[in-house]
Amino acid sequence: MKQIIAMALLLASLGSAGCPKPEQDAYRTVVGAKAFIDSVKSKHPECGVSSSSALCADLRRATSAKDVLIDAGEIYCNVAVFGDADKTPCMPTPKGTPGASAALATLRNAIANYERLETNLKAVIQ
Repeated sequence: MKQIIAMALLLASLGSAGCPKPEQDAYRTVVGAKAFIDSVKSKHPECGVSSSSALCADLRRATSAKDVLIDAGEIYCNVAVFGDADKTPCMPTPKGTPGASAALATLRNAIANYERLETNLKAVIQ
């Protein structure tokens, strides 16, 4: 699992070269989240069904938080698909315009929320 996460972080750093900080942080978090969540799902196939275990509940929460982070990235960057393979450039709303600070705050909150839920999931796994 450590190899998967290390590879994901390497790919994220290569794929997001030249990105300004907020979207770079979000992109790296999304790539790492996908690798981590996919790894947990593969080790716990019982969570694919409607299991009510603490691990499965935390896995669903982390997955939802990752999806919200992707949505926040799309809003912040004004793109249809955040972090997509086509590498659509991020075009944030210019500072000082309506919505710019709200989009940035939403993106940062989404990152923090995912990281908190990932930490909770890791605690249940161990």
